[in-house]
Amino acid sequence: MSSFTPNNEHFLRRYRNIRNELLIQTDRYLLIDYPISTEHQLEIKQYRQTLRDFININKDTILSGQSVEYPTQPSFININTKY
Repeated sequence: MSSFTPNNEHFLRRYRNIRNELLIQTDRYLLIDYPISTEHQLEIKQYRQTLRDFININKDTILSGQSVEYPTQPSFININTKY
């Protein structure tokens, strides 16, 4: 008999991995020579902060096995990461 106790840590890892991928894909917008307006750069910074806070805010929901939505991307970017 196995003593395995199921939990939802794998969901938390999956959400964290996708969140990390979204952060990586927005890195370029913060490069000093990337052609972006100050307003858009501010939106990206806010979006990235929301992504960083995402796991902590939703940790209990994720661990309970419920689905949560990732923060909405700024309208001027198009990141095609599959959730």
